[in-house]
Amino acid sequence: MEVGSEGEVKMEKVEGDMYWLRLETPNQRRSRIRSLYIVHVAMLVFSLGFSIVLTGLLPYMKRLTLLPEDHLLSLMGWMVAINPIGQMLLSPVFGWLANRLGSIRIICLVTCLLYIAGNILYACISLFPIDPEAEESVLGVYRYSAMFVARLIVGISSANQAPIRSYIAGATWKHERNMHISILSLFQALGFIIGPAIQSALTPIEGAEDYPGGELQFDMYTIAGWLSALVGLISLVLFLPGIFEEHYVVRLEAEHLKSDNQQDSDLGRPDLLAVISCVSSFFVFLFNLIMLETIGTAICMEQLGWNEKKSITNLGILMSAGAVISVFAFASVAPLTKIMNERKVLIFFGLFPMILGRIVMLPIPGFDPPVVKPHGEKTWNLFMQEYLDTSDESSGLGGCDVVDLEWCKDIPAITEVQFYLGYFISTVSFPYCTAISQAIFSKIIGPKPQGLWMGLLTSVGSLARICGPIFISFIYKDYGTYWTFGLCAASLGFSLVMTIVSYRTLIPIEDLKKSKRLAEAGKPSDGVDNKSFVKSTDDADSVYNARL
Repeated sequence: MEVGSEGEVKMEKVEGDMYWLRLETPNQRRSRIRSLYIVHVAMLVFSLGFSIVLTGLLPYMKRLTLLPEDHLLSLMGWMVAINPIGQMLLSPVFGWLANRLGSIRIICLVTCLLYIAGNILYACISLFPIDPEAEESVLGVYRYSAMFVARLIVGISSANQAPIRSYIAGATWKHERNMHISILSLFQALGFIIGPAIQSALTPIEGAEDYPGGELQFDMYTIAGWLSALVGLISLVLFLPGIFEEHYVVRLEAEHLKSDNQQDSDLGRPDLLAVISCVSSFFVFLFNLIMLETIGTAICMEQLGWNEKKSITNLGILMSAGAVISVFAFASVAPLTKIMNERKVLIFFGLFPMILGRIVMLPIPGFDPPVVKPHGEKTWNLFMQEYLDTSDESSGLGGCDVVDLEWCKDIPAITEVQFYLGYFISTVSFPYCTAISQAIFSKIIGPKPQGLWMGLLTSVGSLARICGPIFISFIYKDYGTYWTFGLCAASLGFSLVMTIVSYRTLIPIEDLKKSKRLAEAGKPSDGVDNKSFVKSTDDADSVYNARL
């Protein structure tokens, strides 16, 4: 057909690539984008539920139950771990339900109610009776049992992350998916970071000295629970009909590609190697993040020799700066993957720097061992991400206790430069790892209900949150920093190898099937690069937004 000018030809080509403009009206797009940001906010809220009480959990439980320190700390690990355990067990169930129902609204409304109930129960534990004269075996049993149930309920409610992830996969066009999965990961990370900051901001209110049975208390610990319940109520309102409307455009996209013979009618099962690569890598990435957060205070006090106050202050500043940096890193994922293959971004911006970040934190041979700390009665509490020392003589002092940590006598100390550099590299590279691995996983599953698959991915992430502190409690305490950071670097190296081995299969399932079909026909194929596709989608988005 004859066209008037070169510009008209170009526009005709771009319009031809913009099939999503014909499949969705501007009003539908606005409603769909609103629904996506509602689930982003929900991800932040439910991440907040885990982190907001984390730093105040131990002192709150101590004042509620009146338990001695040794008994208290034996319960503390379970109080923290039960949240991700609940999420891990229920994520596949909620994912499966999302597939069966064909909707996530009911699941999200129910989990919001559970989230509100769990946090209200956490704030109202003082209503349960306690007998200060009771034997230690039954002292505070009603209260710590109620706290256990409250944390379990909140953990179960956060299993809605599986259907939320599946909705992101189903409500985005292929060219949008990286951006919205990056935003989802950012909101989740912000939830984990904002929680402890809110608890710290409540410190001036202080905690009640005691909690008499049958009386409600409003202090820094219970207000954290009420605030969580409040944001849970806001999330509940956002999921109500008329505000949250579901749009599954992936089905429209799949039908369009089939009608244009751009996609096989039966895509079959996702590639097993690609699935294993994504799931194992996702576990490794979260495991390394939790490990670094868990060990942070111990490194500051034992390796750098800072006292408790300096360690908490400096680490708080470092984590806040890291949060700001991670925002920019997450924001850059979508633009980067539009100019560079997302698998290469994962490798060169994510995996290589993550490995480097662990290597630079290995002690340098020839340097002096850590400063020796006066030995006193102390307790190592990795679940709280804190170094607790109960002796009056050495409480709050920095340095390594060579009696409990014998390796401190021989292994060189980690320097401040190493610690800051390693933390910075990890902060910058982690967003590329977690966001892109989730995006690739969604694409290799294909245009089908992904609830159960995302349940698997969410459960693996929960398992990483459980295993991280346990790993550190054994390896760091018994073998020291060489083994700790060496094994972490090795785990990331394993992820790199898996990514390289499965490189050709880490593409959308429809592109993989096309590549295999071409290979069977004897035509060369090197997978599908996303450069040409994303260039047209950039032009498409510009025209689309102009129309809106």
